[in-house]
Amino acid sequence: MSGRTTRVAVNGVVCRRSVGWRAFSGNFALYRMGCRSPTTSLQQQTFALCCQHRAIGPRQYAPKGFREAAGRAPMTFEFGEECNELAKVAHQTKNYGDAISLYDRALTMRRERYGPIHEKCAATLHNIGRVFLEMREPGAAENALTEAAAIYEQVEGQNSIRYAESLALLALSYTHLNFLEEAEKAFRESIKVFRDKSYNHVTNSWLPDDRSTAATITEPQKHPLASAAHALADCAQLFLLQNQEHRAIAFLEEALEIRRYLYIRHNKYRPIIAQTLNKLCELKKSINDATGAEMCINECLEICIATLGRDSPATAQATSSKASLLAARRQFREARRLYEESTTTYAVALGKDSALFGLELVKLGRIQELCDDYITAEKTYERGVDVIKKALGPEALQLAEAYTFLGSLLVKRQELTRAIDLFRDAVRLRKAKNRKDPQLAYLYQKLGDAYAMRRESHAEAYFLLAIEQFRENAKVEPLQRTFLTDVLDDLGLFYLDFHHYEKAERCLKEALDTRIEMLGESHATVAYSYSNFALLYLHREDTDNCEKMCKAALDMYAKTARSNVLAQADVYTTYGQCCHLQRRSRMHSAGTKRR
Repeated sequence: MSGRTTRVAVNGVVCRRSVGWRAFSGNFALYRMGCRSPTTSLQQQTFALCCQHRAIGPRQYAPKGFREAAGRAPMTFEFGEECNELAKVAHQTKNYGDAISLYDRALTMRRERYGPIHEKCAATLHNIGRVFLEMREPGAAENALTEAAAIYEQVEGQNSIRYAESLALLALSYTHLNFLEEAEKAFRESIKVFRDKSYNHVTNSWLPDDRSTAATITEPQKHPLASAAHALADCAQLFLLQNQEHRAIAFLEEALEIRRYLYIRHNKYRPIIAQTLNKLCELKKSINDATGAEMCINECLEICIATLGRDSPATAQATSSKASLLAARRQFREARRLYEESTTTYAVALGKDSALFGLELVKLGRIQELCDDYITAEKTYERGVDVIKKALGPEALQLAEAYTFLGSLLVKRQELTRAIDLFRDAVRLRKAKNRKDPQLAYLYQKLGDAYAMRRESHAEAYFLLAIEQFRENAKVEPLQRTFLTDVLDDLGLFYLDFHHYEKAERCLKEALDTRIEMLGESHATVAYSYSNFALLYLHREDTDNCEKMCKAALDMYAKTARSNVLAQADVYTTYGQCCHLQRRSRMHSAGTKRR
């Protein structure tokens, strides 16, 4: 493999190792490389810097199938080739254990016949890597794919399509291992090979000048462009992990262009187009491109229904995605109908004890809550929680979200004790997985609100925890500061309730300043800050400033959020109390003068 792809400088730190090639003596001029694996101990890693190098061949990827087969079948080359064909069938039927065992036997026989550096050995290693990736064992996949890519590079050169394919899968295994820098380098070199070989630079497109040639492609999955599309889509996944949504969308759109060209005439492969569209929809939702997301999901749903039928899990997933788009547009009743449809489809396709069915029940409960059907929503949430517990276990992270939704509903129904217990369980689950989980800020805020409703001093501690977590979140995503303002308002109003006016003023002022800085002076939430200041001045009986803030809030609401009638009603209530205080003060002054 080229140094550009695989070499990372060792800056005196053991954990920054990666693969590097060095020639040594021998008939085949073999190469050696270092190992990166999360299963390697720190002592082994340190030793590897000096002398642990794995040669291409049996010591690089050690097959187990040959040992397992000893005494049961005669291990001949012909038998090994039969094992290779059987392994492909086992892989297609998702019988991964048998696939690995059979591929191992085939690899052993091919190494004996052709030697360790041969394209047929590389092909078997490539397939082994694919199986391990589907088994979610990226460490084992890395070993096999590293050797496969190295063999292809030596035998066919750096411009080989098969080298690029193995390198792309190696990059994907790096992504799963969270070696993001190495993954990006490998993806870059892999996609460069595909562009050099297949990209139409004249039209600035992956497609050939004559688009009608797609009709002559009988096996689109074996076309070089299919591998390019896989590499682009997998690289988009890497960009998503790096919070580069726009780059991920650009790569997914290129993959979609290729897949439409290759698969549009083949019903067997059209679901791959639908899968790409579904991913693209989710990404466009994340950048608030509702129109683009809706176009993607509508096409995705049409393909799923046409090729897989209405009772397919893929159709249910697409239906659920469309429902979430409608919910974001506040079309709750139509969204509820679609969520009911997707939940039923999951139940039919996967059974009522599947995790996906339980997760969909939680989404259905959420939309029922937004439709103000609280009793039904509570029952749906509880049913979803039971299914998720049975399917994934009581410590599953997915339960945290379900507990949060159910707890929020119970707060609305004034069942605060149960709600607090659920929020605490959600915090425990999230902390067990990641003590710096960004969602903890939201949960701390919920706990603070629940304790504040009971007028308990614990509320202050949870509000402060939420503020601290939102500040940490804002270092990565600056827009998190806008959520911070809500917690500052809640804490300020809590202090106000206990007559700590100076603390309340500091919180409310920081919230107002942050909103003006982040959103501008003409945003609806600025009006909310004005109304909170009006309430503060009312408590201090500073009627002049209270009246000024009430008028500023009402004027801002009239310009920005006329539909927010409840917020305006709160301001009018405060203004009415202010006017009452002013009138009482005038009457008191007049009575004093008459005396």
